[in-house]
Amino acid sequence: MAIRDSLALTRDQRALRDTVRDFLAGQLPSAALRGVLDTGPGYSPELHARLAGELGLTGLTVPGEFGGRGLGPAEACLVHTELGRVLYPGPLLASRMAAEALLAAGDHTAAGRWLPLLAAGSVNGTIAAADKDGLWSAAPGPVRAHLTPHGWRLYGRCWYVVAARVAGIVVVSALAGSVPAMFLVEAGAPGLRSSAQPGLDSTRRVCVTAFEATPAILLSQGENAAAALDRVERDFLLATAAEAVGGIGWCLDAAVVYAENRERPIGSFREVAHVCVNMIASFQAAEAAVRYAAAAAADGAAEASNGARNAALQAGQAYREVTEAAIRLFGGMGSGLKHDAHLYYRRAWSAERLSGGPQAHRAALAAAANHDPADRGAGPGAQRPPRLPDPRQPADGARPGRDVRLAQPGAPGPASG
Repeated sequence: MAIRDSLALTRDQRALRDTVRDFLAGQLPSAALRGVLDTGPGYSPELHARLAGELGLTGLTVPGEFGGRGLGPAEACLVHTELGRVLYPGPLLASRMAAEALLAAGDHTAAGRWLPLLAAGSVNGTIAAADKDGLWSAAPGPVRAHLTPHGWRLYGRCWYVVAARVAGIVVVSALAGSVPAMFLVEAGAPGLRSSAQPGLDSTRRVCVTAFEATPAILLSQGENAAAALDRVERDFLLATAAEAVGGIGWCLDAAVVYAENRERPIGSFREVAHVCVNMIASFQAAEAAVRYAAAAAADGAAEASNGARNAALQAGQAYREVTEAAIRLFGGMGSGLKHDAHLYYRRAWSAERLSGGPQAHRAALAAAANHDPADRGAGPGAQRPPRLPDPRQPADGARPGRDVRLAQPGAPGPASG
């Protein structure tokens, strides 16, 4: 089946999306979100436990043999879109990346021990892979590993470690000599320290995690470790891009409600309508890019990694632009920094930095294009990867969560979706 043939949502996927959306809308309204941000963990452990127990979100992509639901990248992106729509502050993203790293590393002993706990939500996890610029790379690598008579020890630090202070395990990318490797460190290990990393986003806590002769378990090394890190980074980019789509969707819905309830002169209405139309275009383009990249990942396509990076670049830029437009639009409401649009604005700017930012994505895509066999004359039979979708076309012809056609003042309102 061609990738483009798998972009439309199935009945089960729509049901999953709607279930998660309805649950989060009821359990995490704006007041509840703001209420947990200043607590110790920065999220509600009770809500997190319900997401794990009632919806199985902590084991979403964990295979059934380890107690998970065994779903794929497309379903994961739908869930992360809904998490991004409400700015969910819990460790679902971080724990899922730890699980993906364990699966990719291929250590059956570690997977058998930790994946059931991660899937059940009884243990949180995270991944430590980024340097101070947010780049995920094993070379030169911010963490070094040395084999001692007492086992492996880690030295160095990683930045942008999500939910590090509530993680029971940390999967770490490191260099063992000149060889890329992946390790597992348990919470409370000697020499493991996580300190808050200052940032704009109060809905997601990130840390600088330091290792000083920290005991670690080797999960993988060499080409296998490098491939595992690439896969986890791809999944991380997809997840954060999907979260951006959810944030854009919230801004769009809020803007439409604002336009419908607004009593202003016709010229002013047209200005608001213009903002909403631009938001629609941004939503559809970002959603299409994420949907395509998720389908490529599920299909194991050669362009999956580039598709994920393109989705992160496109969705991240759209998210920033839409939140800026939302703040300008709602600025006349006299709410200032208390308006939720500011929370989305901060998430939009901060989320991109978790993986290097737009310049890093552009550089990686340019480097990949320079190494494209189709561009380098690989000989007979070489085929160029399929082109990414036209961002002007919605992923499956569907509108966003509501019909966004705007009526003129005094005319019938938008049709119900």
